[in-house]
Amino acid sequence: MVTRPAPLLRWLVIAALLMSVVGVPLIFREEFIAVSDRILAAADERPVAAAVLIASALTLDVFLPVPNGVTNMLAGAAFGFAVGTLVIWVGLMGASLAGYALGRWAARPLAARLLGADDLEKAHKLAERAGPITLIVSRFVPILCEVTVIAAGIAGMAFGRFVAVMALANLGAAMLFAAIGAAAVERASADLLMLGAIGVPLAAWLGWQGAERWRTRQAR
Repeated sequence: MVTRPAPLLRWLVIAALLMSVVGVPLIFREEFIAVSDRILAAADERPVAAAVLIASALTLDVFLPVPNGVTNMLAGAAFGFAVGTLVIWVGLMGASLAGYALGRWAARPLAARLLGADDLEKAHKLAERAGPITLIVSRFVPILCEVTVIAAGIAGMAFGRFVAVMALANLGAAMLFAAIGAAAVERASADLLMLGAIGVPLAAWLGWQGAERWRTRQAR
């Protein structure tokens, strides 16, 4: 018998993760802007090192609570739209592939022992039916974007299909964040930088929550 986390504990974990993604940049706004200025200066002096650092941070987001929106904004602000899009895309693809590998070769054997063959079969059918759509929609949603790529690996989604879907979905996300970051620097607007770092992930999270509630009501 599988012991599932209590609902209160589950929501506490979600709240803590959301706080790291959305709340921390908002509370420490001045510090965030100061750090952004330092990173922008470092990008002018050592652009390759800064690009590698940002792409690596985005890749590690699947394992650590890295504020994805903040990192994306910094890439767009530091490198402009075109190069920023490339840097963000590389980082997002790294995270996607790492999450898929974790789900396919690490989490899947563990899930098989905990959940059993029936639950894994259900997960597989769900991934085949709605996997690509979920992967695309989740690109802007904190927490969900990491969970879905791991779930795709657990469910055994075809690797080629996964890569094709993620390449396009991540490109769209990279272009949006890079455009906002570049515009923030061009207009010297800290508010626009904060909007991209916090507003986009928060709006995506709220939209996903609303869609989930609607779907639950329709299923009743």
